[in-house]
Amino acid sequence: MKPKGLFFILLLLLSVSGCKKDNNGKAIFDGDYSGKFLASNQSGWTLRDSVVVSLQSGQFNSLTSSSTLTTGKGNYLINGETATFTNTEIFPDNTSVVTTAVLNGSYTYVIKGDSIFLSKTDASQNVYTYKLKKQ
Repeated sequence: MKPKGLFFILLLLLSVSGCKKDNNGKAIFDGDYSGKFLASNQSGWTLRDSVVVSLQSGQFNSLTSSSTLTTGKGNYLINGETATFTNTEIFPDNTSVVTTAVLNGSYTYVIKGDSIFLSKTDASQNVYTYKLKKQ
């Protein structure tokens, strides 16, 4: 084999090995995102809200629009195709706080370019979806 061909193959192998994802997934998610939160159920009820989410080194902060103003913060862990968020924010015993928009629990996720799509379905068949774009 010619030296140029060997060099090309070596360069190709090095570039492919550099494309591996971080095993804990944190580096994949790190960043500031904005987008939409959607909640719906089988009878047609739907909640839509704007959301801003900051993800950094396994920690998250989130904030919805001023109309519902729900905050969240805590930890997240990526395992395979699942992102698990543990909200540690304390909410007052107040019915005006919309806690359905808070990241909490396990979500399946898909990353497309600079966007993350999170989705989960609870035991009552309510579907919670986040469509987030990196800022």
